[in-house]
Amino acid sequence: MHTSQNLIKMDSITYYNSIGKSYNSLYLKEQESKIRFLLSKISLKGSDKILDVGAGSGILESILPENNITAIEPSDMADMIVKKGFKNVSVVKKRIQDFDSNEKFDVVFCITVMQDIEETDRKGIIKKLFALTAENGHLLISVLKASNIDLSGLNPTESGYIENDRFFIFFNNSKSFLS
Repeated sequence: MHTSQNLIKMDSITYYNSIGKSYNSLYLKEQESKIRFLLSKISLKGSDKILDVGAGSGILESILPENNITAIEPSDMADMIVKKGFKNVSVVKKRIQDFDSNEKFDVVFCITVMQDIEETDRKGIIKKLFALTAENGHLLISVLKASNIDLSGLNPTESGYIENDRFFIFFNNSKSFLS
């Protein structure tokens, strides 16, 4: 059993491995609400390629079972997604820091993940997420309100609050997207 003091010292992968079996009972409704809200803010086509960074137990994949999704999840919860048998989902059991792809995605989700990334790595990860987003694509990021991470300086198309998160939506419609 983990005490709260031990959880504070754990890295995020160890933490999610420890709560994997109870993740959905703890977070399903909240995460599903955030995902559906963010989906309502964009125009998603069935042919869109989606990248789900920090896919958790596969909530986005369950909402969009017909879409072509690459789910990145470094914890053992990646195995939960595989067991669901989605035909259009490719699961990558890696941290976003270790994921490399020349592919561009029409929609990139990074929901309640950024606060689990070391502060010194965040700028590089955000740049990587922008680089993985296709022209005319969307990058959707949410962070725990309590983390005080503010991406408004990157000029999101829209931002606000949903559940326990602050969200930022970026639309890649110009060359200045990566600057």
